[in-house]
Amino acid sequence: MLIYRYELKKLLKSAAVWGFIAVCLLFNIILISNNSGSAYADFVNTVAEDTGYILDQSFYEKLSQVTASDKQVKYYLEQLKYETDGVTDVFEGYEVKDIADIYINVAGLSGFFAKTMRDKYTALQKVVEEKAERDESLTLYFAGATHHRHKFLFGTLTGWLYIEGVLVSVILVLLSIGYENIHGTENLVYSTKKGRLVLRPKFAASVTAGFLAYVLLALITFVVCFGRTEYGGVWGSSVSSLFNYTVDLLIGGKRPFVTWYSFNILTYLMAMLAMGAGVVLCFMLMAFSIGILVRNSYMAFLVLLIANGINVVLPMQVSQTLTIGLAIKCFSILSPVWLWLKHGIWFTDGDIDIIWPHFEMLGLCMSLAVLTALCLLATNYFRKRDFT
Repeated sequence: MLIYRYELKKLLKSAAVWGFIAVCLLFNIILISNNSGSAYADFVNTVAEDTGYILDQSFYEKLSQVTASDKQVKYYLEQLKYETDGVTDVFEGYEVKDIADIYINVAGLSGFFAKTMRDKYTALQKVVEEKAERDESLTLYFAGATHHRHKFLFGTLTGWLYIEGVLVSVILVLLSIGYENIHGTENLVYSTKKGRLVLRPKFAASVTAGFLAYVLLALITFVVCFGRTEYGGVWGSSVSSLFNYTVDLLIGGKRPFVTWYSFNILTYLMAMLAMGAGVVLCFMLMAFSIGILVRNSYMAFLVLLIANGINVVLPMQVSQTLTIGLAIKCFSILSPVWLWLKHGIWFTDGDIDIIWPHFEMLGLCMSLAVLTALCLLATNYFRKRDFT
């Protein structure tokens, strides 16, 4: 426990790490300042504080009583009334079977892969029917401004937050594992069998510091974001609102934003942040394994980048006419780097290269299991390594 505290203190006192975090936060603040503003979305939120966010009779009665004298506000009010007038549940009668058929044909899936894709959309059809029974899409969100604001918050901003969390946590892990090599004390510290057990508190300290950095980045980023944009009146709106949609050119344009579970904006944000923490942990495990095998921390970071780069490029280069090519493409989606690339469609049915239902949870569990095994193998190798 004493070593753990010393290791944690050492990481938390790193000026380079704090500098990197500061740069990340500055970038996020600039990103928020340049992209999140929408006067109409803020107006919708303000109205929702009085009318509520559920598009029922009560909403329309309260909306009819809203008045405006300012020309711009009056225009927004008329726009909101127009957008919400006569809306219907988008999940009522919505069929997803055709999506599976189109994806299978375009991707050239066959056998196991085609069956898995069809099974996914068979399961999704039941979810759609349940959403229709609950009128889940009949919520306001941000009306006509929904898609842009949803895409920014859950696509752009969280995407950058994840990669910042990954980078700073990987740096912390490699800094902890490679500290002795950097300072030339490796032979002294690891010269005895007991000395090599220092890896355990090092790993625990670096994971703790990594999660603290991720939480700090997320906390400050969203305090700034929600200080600039208004969500108070619509937090309870379903992310599967009729005003939200997925752009899918293969099926002719827009289709409803369907999640496997019933999320409102707040619970979806919490789920995204929790999933992001899992991805950060995967990269920390990856960095720990590579950091043990590659003694130089800078080279270890380069190896980690190259390994993930290959994992991104390889699935796009293999031939999908071969079973092995399809297998590589479909299973690569479950890796940490592809989970990050697909973060904007977590908890949904995904797109053409995702055959798995709940692919983000499946990928996270598989990645954690494989990477934990690699960490154990690397640690076992470390115990027998010759440092001379």
